[in-house]
Amino acid sequence: MNFSILPIYVISIFAFCGFITYRAKKNQSITSRGALSIYILLLVLFIWTLIVIAMGILGIHVSLAKQIPLLWQAFVPILITVVAFLVSKTLRSALREVALTTPWHWFVFFQSLRIGALGSVIKGFKGEITSSFVFWVGLPDFLFGVSAILVGWLLLKHAVSIRFLMLWNLIGAAIILLPIGAFMHYFMREPGFIFIFQFPMVLAPSIVVPMFVLLNLLLAWGILSANKKTSL
Repeated sequence: MNFSILPIYVISIFAFCGFITYRAKKNQSITSRGALSIYILLLVLFIWTLIVIAMGILGIHVSLAKQIPLLWQAFVPILITVVAFLVSKTLRSALREVALTTPWHWFVFFQSLRIGALGSVIKGFKGEITSSFVFWVGLPDFLFGVSAILVGWLLLKHAVSIRFLMLWNLIGAAIILLPIGAFMHYFMREPGFIFIFQFPMVLAPSIVVPMFVLLNLLLAWGILSANKKTSL
């Protein structure tokens, strides 16, 4: 198995989400019950990650790829989060307060980790990965990660408008969701696309990328909520 930064990304994502929840609880921005609801969601997502790892080690993802013509792994964490969000009012309230009270530049700079997509793009140029997926998704993902450094710096300088920041986050989600939604069947027909199901690469679509997208949407929602508060 080749060295991959993805396991480090998994740890970083869960650590970041856990820390901002802990911080919001400590600052009394959310209640103990609200913090618990987020921790439970993170625990469920972590259990899913362990399942992904086990399936990856056993080669099950690669086997299923020949039977199921979809990148279904990417939708599992999204579905888990959306269902929990819709069902639990406590969770919705806690997530909103976390988004409102966490320094927004933290969210922005954290997105700079998406620069790591450059590794797959380079492999694509070298011919080590023959699927065009790395260019359609990986290249925009890398560029968004680069933009996070600039946007974060401008945010610290108060040189970014609220509307721009919300739009930027929506773009961060769209550059992943739109290509996958529009071209997935095309990607699946490429012989080289099997690379995405190999371990540890499968961690990217199964948990890492969905979590980055969810953080994009969380901050966008937080900005929208802040605008509503100020307009009242």
